[in-house]
Amino acid sequence: MHVFHFSAALVLVCATSFATASAAYDKSQHVLYKPSENRQMSDLNTWVEQETAISWSALRRNINPPGTIRGFVAASPSTADPDYFYSWTRDAALVMRVVVEEYARHQDPALLNLLQDYVAQEVYHQATPTACHCLGEPKFNKDGSGYNQPWGRPQNDGPAARALTFIQLAHVHPDPDYVQKVLKPGIIRDLDYLKDVWSEPCFDLWEEMCGVHFYTLKSIYSAFEHSQALFDTDVFHGTMQAIQERLATFWSDERLYLEVTQNPCNDYDDTKKPSRLDTATLLAALHAPAKDAFGVTSDAILATASAIVNRFETLYPLNAQRGDLGVAVGRYPEDTYDGYRGDGEGNPWFLTTAAVAEVYYRAIATWMSARQPIVINPTNLAFFERFMTPTPATTTTSVYQWGTARFDKLMHAMAHEADQFLATIQFHQRANGSLSEQFNRHTGFEMGARDLTWSYAAFISSANARQQAFAYL
Repeated sequence: MHVFHFSAALVLVCATSFATASAAYDKSQHVLYKPSENRQMSDLNTWVEQETAISWSALRRNINPPGTIRGFVAASPSTADPDYFYSWTRDAALVMRVVVEEYARHQDPALLNLLQDYVAQEVYHQATPTACHCLGEPKFNKDGSGYNQPWGRPQNDGPAARALTFIQLAHVHPDPDYVQKVLKPGIIRDLDYLKDVWSEPCFDLWEEMCGVHFYTLKSIYSAFEHSQALFDTDVFHGTMQAIQERLATFWSDERLYLEVTQNPCNDYDDTKKPSRLDTATLLAALHAPAKDAFGVTSDAILATASAIVNRFETLYPLNAQRGDLGVAVGRYPEDTYDGYRGDGEGNPWFLTTAAVAEVYYRAIATWMSARQPIVINPTNLAFFERFMTPTPATTTTSVYQWGTARFDKLMHAMAHEADQFLATIQFHQRANGSLSEQFNRHTGFEMGARDLTWSYAAFISSANARQQAFAYL
């Protein structure tokens, strides 16, 4: 998916038409959206409920689509301009994790069937010959065979994400025999592979940059940690400690945020993303929960979230006239993939905008349930300044005690801004509720692969987090 390169060569996934858009647009016009003039915003609560139903319907259409192997999770139904009709190991795992969570709540047999189809496909993929000859093969064809053309490989966050999804399913699956004979062997294959390769360079979740990545390491760490309870073992303890020590080195005291990648593989990788600022760090906190130092309430994640929102707020012309909407958030500031080609302008993505909202919601739920004070310090101050009145220009320490009006006001201010991010999605989606990959940084119109499955999964996850947060407010 997206822009990729193989060795030192940059290979571009290109398209020259906007065939799947609801309407073509002229890039030279760059007409900015004005919310008051373009769309009547419905009540957000009603919309979230409606869009959740739409997202579930679209997500399920992209699982087992006609003409594919059972368990195939299409990244998008788009087969041209761009062609995303493949099953990515990472994307499929993240999508099916949302399905696992829904099955855990309702025990719907239809969902269990989908999950077992997915597991069967992934177990098949683990034994499928691939171009990288490893479990880090990024994507597979609709017949289950490996994609053998040049690509950014390996991507070792894929088997980590798959292991986490299998582990989560193992805890809720009604058949212990299935867990023992099917899920556990698949999990062990991935964990054994990850133990050997965790420190090696690979491609990132955007499939563009080769190096050692925060997102990949945190995903691997989380997979090891969650395996401990399932297998009642601490066999990976030494590896986990080494990963945790490495993760700590991604914090930049100079930049005051988590840098996304270290040890780039070549000069291209070293110059592609000089800021090293990337929403992948926030996605790591969401996709790879663990008892480490980088959860959604950690100072490092909050500071990085602030840096990301502030940067995109000034980067995209769309954000200059957003009115009551939240900041439209993209992948990273230097992004040049516009959904069709790799030498254009990067845009806001639905899944990254939803992810920022989800970080806020999950932080609120965590603080409210813990009933512990929030301590403002020089590291997290930039984040909390968005919500504190008056802004503490010189104050670097402050304590918000749980149960006080001051604490509650802070939580409500965070929830309001989180809702604004969702309102941005509401405003820029198509009228029928469909979500593509991106929306144009100038005009706000959808771009890239239509009906991106990950966009729907990200929205559902954010909506679920919102429900949990608002249960406390």
